[in-house]
Amino acid sequence: PTLPHLHDEGYTSSGRAIRLFVFSRLLGKVIEVKNGCLVFRAPVAVKVASPHDSFIEALAEGLLRTPTIDLAGVKLVFSGLSVQKATGFPSNCARFTAISPVTVYSTLFTSEGKKKTYYYHPSEPEFARQIKVNLGRKAALLGLGPKTTESIALKSVRVRSSDQKVLYFKDTVVKGWLGQYVFEGDPAMLQVALDCGIGAKNSQGFGMLELI
Repeated sequence: PTLPHLHDEGYTSSGRAIRLFVFSRLLGKVIEVKNGCLVFRAPVAVKVASPHDSFIEALAEGLLRTPTIDLAGVKLVFSGLSVQKATGFPSNCARFTAISPVTVYSTLFTSEGKKKTYYYHPSEPEFARQIKVNLGRKAALLGLGPKTTESIALKSVRVRSSDQKVLYFKDTVVKGWLGQYVFEGDPAMLQVALDCGIGAKNSQGFGMLELI
């Protein structure tokens, strides 16, 4: 798959579009919040992950050819990149920290018939259930069999009230959670969680994990 295909179209699973990449929040020192915007002290960084090496390579080549990047009207000077070597998983248990908020939700209807989005707290059983189903879809697209995809389970979550993040994406409120997440399952499924992210809206910068 090409970078434009993965970014613009992605794959389809059960009628849902799935784009197999994820990226973090901007990482750096925030020195001020002004008019609803974060002011960083340079430098800033962003992490990107995908199970497709070709996607990462195409992204890196594009960045190396571009001396400046326009980010929401702010010009950034690209200074370099690094690639993190895959370490693998020696066991079937791994602890992650979220470096972009994990969002899990359902679209419900009020008694008046109006749509309402309900965002789940990590302590609610539906939070873990949806993450498992979503990871299974991603793994199936990558060619993993049912026995492997069914093995994954979110065993525990450690979040604080300050880990809840409320963001605006294209004038839509999105709620998500940072914090720590412990998964058990086949090492191949743990790798899917790391490469693709967990929860919804991964290609919009939600649900990226980092191994602790």
